[in-house]
Amino acid sequence: MRDDDYAKGPGFAELRPLKAGTEPGPAGFPVYPDLVERLVEDKAQPDPDGIVPHTLATCAAYAYAGFGQRSDPRTVAMIMARLGLEENNCRVFEQRVDAMYIASAAYLIQDKDRRIAILCYRGTQPEDIISILTDADVRPETLSVELEGRRYEVHAGFYRNVRATRHPIVEALERALRGESVIPGEEGTRGDGLEALYITGHSLGGAMAALMGVVLAHEPRYRRIAEKLKAVYTFGQPMVGGPDFARACEESTSPEGVHLLRDRLIRYIFDRDVVPALPPRPVGPYAPFGREFHYRRPRGRMDTALAFAAGTAIEAVSLPGDLLRTLTSRPTAGWPMAGWGELGVRVTESVRRSLRPLLGTHEDGWSENTEPGLHYPQMDSLAGLAVVAPLAFFATRLALTRTLPFTYSFDDHGPGHYVNALAPPGVLSEFGDVL
Repeated sequence: MRDDDYAKGPGFAELRPLKAGTEPGPAGFPVYPDLVERLVEDKAQPDPDGIVPHTLATCAAYAYAGFGQRSDPRTVAMIMARLGLEENNCRVFEQRVDAMYIASAAYLIQDKDRRIAILCYRGTQPEDIISILTDADVRPETLSVELEGRRYEVHAGFYRNVRATRHPIVEALERALRGESVIPGEEGTRGDGLEALYITGHSLGGAMAALMGVVLAHEPRYRRIAEKLKAVYTFGQPMVGGPDFARACEESTSPEGVHLLRDRLIRYIFDRDVVPALPPRPVGPYAPFGREFHYRRPRGRMDTALAFAAGTAIEAVSLPGDLLRTLTSRPTAGWPMAGWGELGVRVTESVRRSLRPLLGTHEDGWSENTEPGLHYPQMDSLAGLAVVAPLAFFATRLALTRTLPFTYSFDDHGPGHYVNALAPPGVLSEFGDVL
């Protein structure tokens, strides 16, 4: 375990050493002068002004900083200072065991007055084979907390990586509750302690953030920390458990009666990002939970029609396999009617999902999907992962093929897409220029 690496963010005056003034605007930082107050406010999630989603998407993107399979808290601390957390404390928690497919890394950022904390999990490192194998370890593993009196199975790789760093993170959060620094050896307290906690991450980091949210919300010994949890924001997050687990998360409430995992776990999906459709259906049924916001690029009628044709073709190809699974499934109570009923529901939802673009039932840009049956669907076959998404990635590099309507795309998974698409109009970027 490596949890002794940390950094202090710079002050605002240090961010532009060759320019006078630190007022917000094109001439200086911070991007959000009132960021701490924004994070502390007890208002609806997501923040309707877009400041909180943009801040957390940026944090999740820079969680990939580092080299040689080591995290970089100095870069994360600097970026968060630019956004508005002057002189923040940034501590990294990292555990790596290659043979166990563990490549867990999380940053804990605390503002200088120790009122807020952001727990940000790092996603899959593109060059790190162990990190990639973590995603592929889809064997189910039983969650060690109870939801409505029952334990559920979740994605083994994601959950193992959460547990690898959970206890030192919880210890640091308990220090934050008392107004202490999350950095070891830094003595003294400030203020009344932690007022607001956010959990975030992109890709694998989003999956870990979602599972940590479940653990905090339903483990009795973590109740004091959970009371400070404002929301969990994830970006390009894969699914972490089956339909029964997702349903339990949606229905469960905190002791105060809050549907935290239904109302305050917020998933963002950029256009045709392939990862939120994973794991694919052949490895087993998975389902999302929480609120889903989907970004759609503007497209012409021809692209929309081609996308409809492609979606219909994929559904037609997958239908024989679904029929075969239904016919050969193990008999259960209500079989075969239950199996045929589930198949009928899925086919109906697939048809509705394919028709939505033609009917013009969504707008370009971000929109919330409030129909559970029309959530971003689980990938029906391995072909989408092995063929369609890579082709879409390369197609975007060529002008002639850039607008082809691939169903999924690796390119749309890039964290930079989420940062740019979530930036409020006219806001400064983390580099100090207007987006």
